[in-house]
Amino acid sequence: MKWLSKFTDQDFWRIGLIDAHPLEVIENGLSHYEIRWFNFTDKDFEADPFVFVLDAKAYIGYEIFDYSHGNGKIECVDFDGKRYNFFADINKVVGHKSFPFTFESEGELYSIVETSDLNEISLYKFNKNKFEKIKTMLSGAKYVDTCVKQIDDTFYLFTSTADEPFKQQLFFSDSLLGDFQAHPCSPIANDKAFGRNGGPIIERTDDYSSSEYYRVCQNCAVTYGGSLKVMKITEISKSRYKEEFFNDVMPIEPFSDGIHTLSCWDNMTVIDSKNILTKYSNIYRKIKYLVMVKLGTEIPFFNVKD
Repeated sequence: MKWLSKFTDQDFWRIGLIDAHPLEVIENGLSHYEIRWFNFTDKDFEADPFVFVLDAKAYIGYEIFDYSHGNGKIECVDFDGKRYNFFADINKVVGHKSFPFTFESEGELYSIVETSDLNEISLYKFNKNKFEKIKTMLSGAKYVDTCVKQIDDTFYLFTSTADEPFKQQLFFSDSLLGDFQAHPCSPIANDKAFGRNGGPIIERTDDYSSSEYYRVCQNCAVTYGGSLKVMKITEISKSRYKEEFFNDVMPIEPFSDGIHTLSCWDNMTVIDSKNILTKYSNIYRKIKYLVMVKLGTEIPFFNVKD
């Protein structure tokens, strides 16, 4: 009874850390590495991880979600599991939060958090121990899984929407704080296997300072977050875009039912992976969640002091 499994089956996501460059991980496969699996909480989802460094200390920003609490929010921890309130102002806004893409530009730390129910892409800058909104980058659609990459003097924005999650759209601007316009080759993909982002654009620079770029994609062709497909960007400019398939990243034990995020900072790579659990108690929890979303109510996950 497929309809019943929608209420009894539950994805259980956890985060893993690998001390290696992401392209090495993609080329060699997860089984080649020792993975440090985290279990920061007892919640259903610890997913969409993004690792970043601030004042020589490494942190992980990720989506925390539990059917008993309502919408997902952004949690931030160090590798020892200590919580930080960096995303507190973002979480205060009612609605689902996920995919906290965090990056550095000109010595400043920024984040783009998925806030699709606000019908916009917002840019947040780290200031005085927290991320503060400084700009609406795009508006008018329910944008999901957004990332930005500067290549030469141009900023490229990759995104899709909740209405068409597998249609990958491309925008560009001469400045991170400038106006983004649609790329003439957009959409650059429209397929369940590689149309939705699964992490940041990965860069590899050789000894001659020549760079290669790779787009990480969620492969949802069989099931949501079943695996990752990685596309190599073979041409990118303000007028042209081409990419080709590079490699698959498959989940492994102890979380072998899926993987849908791979991100990095220098030679630190973080992933999320899932097991599918079947519990009849999930029927009540999922109905409660649907009611909470309908009523616009949420239960806080934590009360973290500054």
